[in-house]
Amino acid sequence: MSGRICRTADEAFQAGWDEPCDHGLDPGECSACCLTDAEIARLVLLLSDLASPAPERAAA
Repeated sequence: MSGRICRTADEAFQAGWDEPCDHGLDPGECSACCLTDAEIARLVLLLSDLASPAPERAAA
């Protein structure tokens, strides 16, 4: 940890993303720490209502 104070949610997310896991690896690469496909699917369902629809593109 760098001891830096996070002032926004984005900074806090990035700080957590940059930290190695408890096994000293990138959390996305560690088989013990990475999210499973089932966990990712559950998160997609939970967060799907929060996503805003993509704007429609004008026809050329």
